[in-house]
Amino acid sequence: MSNNKLGPYIQRLMVTVVDGEQDEFVQQLAWTELKRLNIDIEEFLQRNQENDEEEIENTEKMLLQEQSNDK
Repeated sequence: MSNNKLGPYIQRLMVTVVDGEQDEFVQQLAWTELKRLNIDIEEFLQRNQENDEEEIENTEKMLLQEQSNDK
């Protein structure tokens, strides 16, 4: 998926799941795709959480150093 297309795609899948006029087969396909995307997103978040924590730590250290240098 390219930029800004994942949100509308997920939204269409969710609408398909709750749309009572859709065939059950189509609803199940949308449901399965949403579960797959959920797993992919969760894996991405877990992989990148460590990077976020390291970045926050580094930023805090830099701020503390700047404060000590200003005094």
